[in-house]
Amino acid sequence: MLRASLLPKCLLLLCVTWAQGQENHLSEPGSGAIYSRSAFAHGYRHGYEEGYHVGNLDINMGRPIRTKKTRFQGMTSGYSSEFGSKKLFEVGFHAGATAGYADGYSGRVFRAVDSLRNIAEDLVESPSANTANTFFDQGLAAGYRDGFDPNNTGTRSAMPLDFRAMGCPELATEKPTDSVAEGSYCEGYRRGFVLGHADASAITPDRTELEASR
Repeated sequence: MLRASLLPKCLLLLCVTWAQGQENHLSEPGSGAIYSRSAFAHGYRHGYEEGYHVGNLDINMGRPIRTKKTRFQGMTSGYSSEFGSKKLFEVGFHAGATAGYADGYSGRVFRAVDSLRNIAEDLVESPSANTANTFFDQGLAAGYRDGFDPNNTGTRSAMPLDFRAMGCPELATEKPTDSVAEGSYCEGYRRGFVLGHADASAITPDRTELEASR
């Protein structure tokens, strides 16, 4: 047994180890750049991991699939102010948790790493405080929403999309007006659309049950 005096130190070590494990996303090869530029993408990764674990646990324990948003409240987002916008991080976390839970419960492979590396191609790391990243992040979140929406042309196709070939809508309420910000917004939008499309294509069989969680 551990001596009582050692327990606080052990607990602290466990907390530090857990925190370091959570934050290795920023240095992850192939996708670290998108986490540094987008709180939404970073939140998505945290949410997907959490959701996948819970979904996998539920199916193995013989529990019914979770269908209500309130049932995801027990998940820990792991947000830190250094990640950027808390609102976009949480929106991304919920999107990732929804997709991850559906994949984990259905026994599908863990897709988040490959999906995020795919949309992170050609990006370079940038401090979250960079103004251009604000528009990039907003665009990525809006693109994900539109890509996941079944009413948008092409989102029901199982064929993967190339973000380089994607367009950016002329009438987006979040879209900025100056050219530099517009370029950042659209760069994020295209990548987000592809991620949303990939999730919609993967979890379509569970769409009815999970719709209430959005």
